[in-house]
Amino acid sequence: MRLASVRRHSALLRAAVRAAYATVSACAAIRACTAVFASIAVCVAVSCLAPSTAFCAEGGPSDSASYKEQNVVDPTQRADNSFIYDTTINTVFDQAALYQNKTIQVYGEVIGDRIVADEDQGSYWITLTETSEEDSATISVLLSAEQADQIEHYGRYGVTGTTLQVRGTFNQACMEHDGLPDIHATSSAVLSRGSEHPDEFEPREFVPGVIFVLLGVALLAGFYYARERLR
Repeated sequence: MRLASVRRHSALLRAAVRAAYATVSACAAIRACTAVFASIAVCVAVSCLAPSTAFCAEGGPSDSASYKEQNVVDPTQRADNSFIYDTTINTVFDQAALYQNKTIQVYGEVIGDRIVADEDQGSYWITLTETSEEDSATISVLLSAEQADQIEHYGRYGVTGTTLQVRGTFNQACMEHDGLPDIHATSSAVLSRGSEHPDEFEPREFVPGVIFVLLGVALLAGFYYARERLR
């Protein structure tokens, strides 16, 4: 009797385990089906809400066809090498070979004066300088007369020069201009006009000098007085 009861309980336990496993499998299948149906619903909604490319343009399908005809790749077209390197003057000189014959954009303070370019009529040479905490560098820039007229101040003692941003072709050793490094500018923009700041008269700075002069006069007078008494 006891053995039959154990077998009956074992059979009931196995049946309960099979039922639980079947329930879990059914739940997993339901979840998977729910996820699939949800994905399908999202795709259908997006496809219905998104406007058709053919009708995005104002003219409808005909404009779309015209656009496709204009957007045909031309295999004979040369590569565009007009990429602009936005860099600094110091970096240009550190990696001159990299920027050779490349379009670069630099900025700096205009110093010195502009010089008429004899080789290029209507053009001027200016000197652009960049000063950092570690180093400073200067480079000659060839500008047109219109671009040079943008400069209001040339840096020197008592004057902060115009800060100019220049874009043009960098030449490590320009064959047209004595093999010197320069930039042939195609465009320029003023970032800062610059300013004049002459020395101001400060009377207090003359006080120590006046005191020493008076002291010298007093010592000289004392010397002559002592010499006259010794006679």
